[in-house]
Amino acid sequence: MTGNFSNTQNSHPIHFQQRDESILRAIQSYDGMLTRRQIKAMFWQDASNQAMERRLSLLFHNHYLNWPNLEQRRTRPIPESIIWLGWRGILHLAEQQTSLLIGEPKNDSENQMRMLEARLRKVSIYWLREPNWNQLAHDIAVNDFRMQVQKAVSKLPSITMEPWQTEGTFRRDMDIISYEFENRSGQKEKMKHGVRPDGFFTLVDHLRQINNQPAKARFLVEYDNSTHPLYRFGKQKALPGLNYIRSQAYRNRFGFNSGRWLVICKSETRVKHLKSQTEYVLGKQASNFLFSIASELNYQTVLTSPVWHLGASNSRVSLINNIGSMPE
Repeated sequence: MTGNFSNTQNSHPIHFQQRDESILRAIQSYDGMLTRRQIKAMFWQDASNQAMERRLSLLFHNHYLNWPNLEQRRTRPIPESIIWLGWRGILHLAEQQTSLLIGEPKNDSENQMRMLEARLRKVSIYWLREPNWNQLAHDIAVNDFRMQVQKAVSKLPSITMEPWQTEGTFRRDMDIISYEFENRSGQKEKMKHGVRPDGFFTLVDHLRQINNQPAKARFLVEYDNSTHPLYRFGKQKALPGLNYIRSQAYRNRFGFNSGRWLVICKSETRVKHLKSQTEYVLGKQASNFLFSIASELNYQTVLTSPVWHLGASNSRVSLINNIGSMPE
């Protein structure tokens, strides 16, 4: 749709509410995209779908929200209904965050949207104008995992979680690390690798803090969509992942060189193969990796149940058990 906005606005008047702003902030905090199912779980858990749809429709027609058009639904791989921010939605958040008047577009033509995007970038506001269709299923799954962790934390009185860092955070400011790799001929190769986790979060145990014990556990997320060749995982994911935790770039970003990678797979077979590849390349240092099956993870199991296979071991552990287990 192109042209001016007057007809759309007049036919769908809206009184902007506090919950509307909370919805916009939630979408932006999840790298700019959520599913309808996820939004309902956050904001309309006990209400009907009709109540939610009425409100979302008003926000859509007033350009606060956006969702796939007919052409995108026909040509793009969309596993379920998704929503991202419209131009007025991102403008509202930008002006709240920066206290600057960014300026509305004259119309919703492609040229005007690009100009708005450029103005937003100048004040460090990043707008997902359109989802990454090729990794949409992956991004939805990562958001589901994050919501599981957040809900699990909310059920544990002594545990909190520091702000989640999204893949987009790392994409816009990627850490590049250099390290050496010994090939099968025994020769050392110099490698350079940009590291972009699917997420990063830190759990804090306040009971351990009170007792002056190590109280934090840091986790980097790798959601495996079974698209990466098995034989490359050890060299292209596990090895740079380990070296990243040990790097100065990691210390500069997080202040410490401790952490574990969480590798989430679709099947037990995939877990077995990726764990084996990681152990082949890293040996005992594969203990810096934990592997689990997506179907075993929910808010009741993700933190407190032994659903994570520990690298370089036959043990299964819980994430809570990792708090204080690695030096800070």
